[in-house]
Amino acid sequence: MVSLTISEPAVRSFIFYSSVLALKMMFMSYLTLKKRVGKNVYANDEDAKARKGTVKYNDPDVERVRRAHLNDLENIPAFWVLGALYLTTGPSAAIAVTLFRVFAVCRIIYTIVYAVKPVPPPARGIAFGISSLISMYMGAHIVLYYLPVRSFIFHASVLGLKMLSMSFLTAVQRFRKRVFANEEDAKILDNSVVTLTDPDVERVRRAHLNDLESIPLFWILGGLYLTTGPSAVLATALFRTYTVSRIVHTVVYAIIPLPQPARGIAFDISFLIKLYMGVHVISHYIISY
Repeated sequence: MVSLTISEPAVRSFIFYSSVLALKMMFMSYLTLKKRVGKNVYANDEDAKARKGTVKYNDPDVERVRRAHLNDLENIPAFWVLGALYLTTGPSAAIAVTLFRVFAVCRIIYTIVYAVKPVPPPARGIAFGISSLISMYMGAHIVLYYLPVRSFIFHASVLGLKMLSMSFLTAVQRFRKRVFANEEDAKILDNSVVTLTDPDVERVRRAHLNDLESIPLFWILGGLYLTTGPSAVLATALFRTYTVSRIVHTVVYAIIPLPQPARGIAFDISFLIKLYMGVHVISHYIISY
């Protein structure tokens, strides 16, 4: 791991573009609100009564913005983690700055052509693909750099790549079933339909959401756990087991569905590992508190 200072161009670039992307994500909430007010449709009774509107959960324009927002939530936090870890590998400043800049621009373009001014494919796909490839490149670079000695960084990066792959798995299911969430996507293939309830697609999306609920907590608790000076053997075993259990969870849930308790066991193992690390961190620092 190389030492980093705030004066380095790559570090300053990462901080700048991370802040831009954070503000962009915050803006999406206001864009959703603007769509709701413009269409006078709301998700809550009290909001509809206050503005004499209607309660509607499937307005296409509102849901389009919400899907764009969810895509940000699926991709930008992974960029923050992977980008920060990528800096610790001592990359070329020119390459790092270019990667950060292109990623941020692609995410902004993605939102514009998806939720602000919808443009037919492949505009959205290109913007998404480029940003995903950047994250994957950084993740692969980190994995290769830290493979021999840094168990946590290695497994955190593997999980980041795993989360990114879930978007592609969802796309594969949509194309396989010829079911899409947007009308412009359905026009790509003949005999395609627009539906938000296909069971196979929703199964993958639920597995993806479970990752979003679980893996970021592992990143936080695992990082804090390292500050307690744990046994290297135990820590490595925990990180490795957690990563394997999350991969198994996805396989038996979304790729080759197996009867319970297969998925429950995989989930429980990963849950207990996070619980143990969290309790260990609290017990270690409770005296200081």
